[in-house]
Amino acid sequence: DQYAASVLNGEELAGPHVRAACQRHVNDRKRKDLKWDGEAAQHIIDYYAKVLRLSGTHEGQPFILHPSQQFIVGSLFGWKFPNGFRRFSTAYVEEAKGNGKSPLAAGIGLYMLTAMKDMRAEIYSAAVDKDQAKILFRDAVAMVDQSPALTRRITKSGGKDGDWTKVWNLAYMETASYFRPISSENHGRGKSGFRPYCVLLDEVHEHPTDAMVEFTRKNIKGRPGALVLMITNSGINDPGSVCLRYHNYAAEVAKGTRKDDTFFSYVCALDVGDDWKDPAVWKKASPMLDVSVPSSYLEN
Repeated sequence: DQYAASVLNGEELAGPHVRAACQRHVNDRKRKDLKWDGEAAQHIIDYYAKVLRLSGTHEGQPFILHPSQQFIVGSLFGWKFPNGFRRFSTAYVEEAKGNGKSPLAAGIGLYMLTAMKDMRAEIYSAAVDKDQAKILFRDAVAMVDQSPALTRRITKSGGKDGDWTKVWNLAYMETASYFRPISSENHGRGKSGFRPYCVLLDEVHEHPTDAMVEFTRKNIKGRPGALVLMITNSGINDPGSVCLRYHNYAAEVAKGTRKDDTFFSYVCALDVGDDWKDPAVWKKASPMLDVSVPSSYLEN
């Protein structure tokens, strides 16, 4: 609520599609056929701060979400249907490089692995190839290693001799659940019995076809509360790309020209007529400008 209000009153600079997403949130708060669960939204925000720890430059520090990140995860877990099931089963998040999309997505995967208490939950980091899929997954492994709470509860497979980059599975024994990386190199073939609870699709702009996206979306249909999260930084200039298709769909859903109550949209972009060389508009593409993305980096 706070982020949506600050965007719409101009206090927080944002592009057209994020403004539309915030207006959608405000409009939906008035609907009787949807339920807003503020406690559920706050629960995942608190999970990041209390359970997750950052790696790299901010090694070991609590994962305090930026307001734009609070809006994303709060929306995904706060919005529900009247029957109590979570509203959004598909989400598309597009931000410039350096805005922490992969760690944010890894945190969602760990939350759905450990906090939702769903039995035999299958969590996947998915990308166009195995190496790419492991980037997001390694963020999750690093978070587990940095978190005393998760270290006690999660069992790692692989990573012999202390090499954490070789870990290929995170198991949560309490619910017989796991988190592991997969790739779309075989375009979804040979994955019979695939019953994902959460699929984190990284770098959607690099996917040559929509095979992996649609394969995962098809396979979550029988599991209430399941989520497919797509993250990307750009790659929308190719008129035939998968990413452009979802970019356009997400923008239309946010604006309200296409109705899809199960699709969450957060698309960062400049307004038509903005000069990309003007630092004053950069935050529209990079909401974490001067938080995780230094202005000096973009300047260079």
